[in-house]
Amino acid sequence: MRTDLRTPTATEQHGAAVDDAVELFEGVCSSHDINIGQAVSEGFSYRYRAVGDDQVTTATSAVAAHRWGTINPGRQYTLAWATGPGMVLDTDRRDRITMRPNVPVMYPAGRPFTFDAAPAVQHVIRFDGAFLESVSAAVRGDLPGPLDLRAEADPDALPALRRTIAGAATTLWDPGADPVVRSVQHRRVAEAVIGAFDVTAASGVTAAGRGSVRVAQEWIAANAHRPLTTADVCRATGLSARGLQAAFHRVGAASPMQFLRDVRLHRVRAALEAGDPTTTTVSEVAQAWGFAHLGRFAGTYAGAFGERPSDTLHRRARRDTGQSPSSAPTASTTT
Repeated sequence: MRTDLRTPTATEQHGAAVDDAVELFEGVCSSHDINIGQAVSEGFSYRYRAVGDDQVTTATSAVAAHRWGTINPGRQYTLAWATGPGMVLDTDRRDRITMRPNVPVMYPAGRPFTFDAAPAVQHVIRFDGAFLESVSAAVRGDLPGPLDLRAEADPDALPALRRTIAGAATTLWDPGADPVVRSVQHRRVAEAVIGAFDVTAASGVTAAGRGSVRVAQEWIAANAHRPLTTADVCRATGLSARGLQAAFHRVGAASPMQFLRDVRLHRVRAALEAGDPTTTTVSEVAQAWGFAHLGRFAGTYAGAFGERPSDTLHRRARRDTGQSPSSAPTASTTT
């Protein structure tokens, strides 16, 4: 967990101009597609308040009108609940999420998604992606990576989640709270969210050793979506290139760059297993995880998992339709 937290910031805006509200919420949602419709009978108004730092931000908003559009969560995971009915997420999908009053859900993560909302007060807790992933990894005893969070909470874990949020609320909403206390509460809320929503499978990548090797592996896994070199790992760990290689060799681990490749291969596999073959392509997923040479990637993937990446992508479609692998159509690994 990072200790170099910056001072929390507090934001509060309110007004009665639709254009101002659109500008505000497009900024908050990283969107260019926020729409506000007819106001309620008392007239239009909006308000927004947020307090947060580089790990966790707590926010509440109210818009006295119907609204719809697109939210781009980027590298954040968002817990949300509304005081009233009428908010639907992923409106353009068959498995849309209909939020029930005062029942927290997780926003879709890692992709833009659509929403449609009736007038209501909404509360959200936004987690920095790397922070929540590191908490999940610690809880699961695994390496950090993208999380698979169910939309609705495990019913058995929901009471504990609510108690944790209520107990942390005073600290989360106080920008002047002691940084150590704030950090402790961040982790408690994050662990409660993980307990209620996390269904992430094991990474499939074996970590080795402790100390500097483990630190390096965790840093590589958390940053595998970025272009990385050995020099980057050295800067992150404070080791020289020779010292880094020697540390990995002593514990019998693959080299840092080999470890990075293994992490990325497993990330690709997880994305292909979860992907929709009608909208997901092998080439897009592979390139997103740093594999530029698709022919070479396909061979490496097949060597690691015993099947072509296109077979992995189409497995869900075969399962849903009851097809056997031999009866399924063959697709190119670069489509």
